[in-house]
Amino acid sequence: MKRGLRSFGIDASLLGGGVALAILGMPLVSGRWILIVLAVGLISIPVVRSKNLQTTFWTPREVNRRTLKLELDKEACMGVASCVKLAPQVFKLDEASLKSAFISYAPLVILDEKGASNQTILDAAMSCPYRAIILADANSGERVYP
Repeated sequence: MKRGLRSFGIDASLLGGGVALAILGMPLVSGRWILIVLAVGLISIPVVRSKNLQTTFWTPREVNRRTLKLELDKEACMGVASCVKLAPQVFKLDEASLKSAFISYAPLVILDEKGASNQTILDAAMSCPYRAIILADANSGERVYP
């Protein structure tokens, strides 16, 4: 964790320094163009470093080999229903229980965990702007998303 924060700090410093140099070099008088060149160099370092970051998402083949366990964070769900649009066989908003406008959570329910392919379920979870759908590997317990 400390290593990631240190890396982030270095990248943020380089990016901030590059932006500062670019601002200082904006008036292109008396040789200030060199500041622009240095700024581009500083800004490009974090960009190049970010190409080596590992993604946390699995490829479809890897996702479909796993057995997924679904969990809902009902406090986070606001009823956007993007997951219902993508995987209606898996998710449903129980509109009958929406009797009050003061309900603290949207009544999202899981109909069938096996109702769609794992990739479809992952896409549905990723479409939730509130990250209310939590996916984990049923065998290892490893969190898949978010």
